[in-house]
Amino acid sequence: MTDSAATEQTRTLVTEFLAARTAADTDRMAELVADDVEWLPPPSMGIGPFSGRDAVVKALAGAAAGRIFQADTIVRRVDHVTVEGDTAVVQQTLTATTRKGAAYRNEYCWVYTCSGGKVARMVEYTDSYHAARIFGMVPAS
Repeated sequence: MTDSAATEQTRTLVTEFLAARTAADTDRMAELVADDVEWLPPPSMGIGPFSGRDAVVKALAGAAAGRIFQADTIVRRVDHVTVEGDTAVVQQTLTATTRKGAAYRNEYCWVYTCSGGKVARMVEYTDSYHAARIFGMVPAS
């Protein structure tokens, strides 16, 4: 496959995955990820890592975020997508209400690695200090 064909395949795959996640379509999410997919959230957030299709899909469908947010308040906005070959970088903004009622807004960067026509690895980056302040894990300054 040429680099441009791989880039377009990755763009299509990640776009479909993001749409499935937004729609909470766990069946479609499961179709789009590899059997041994990994999701690596920031270690300081105290969730994950997650490995395997079932664990990753369940966590991304709300099991992880639902522990800290009121699930029906979560809104993810895709701000920018950059794709090259088998890698996609997605910048997002997430807003929600925490379980304790605090307003939450943070910027995220996800790096997706695709292989064999499936999402194989997701590495999540965010301002975990900002999140920790909102969640009361560290004092607000």
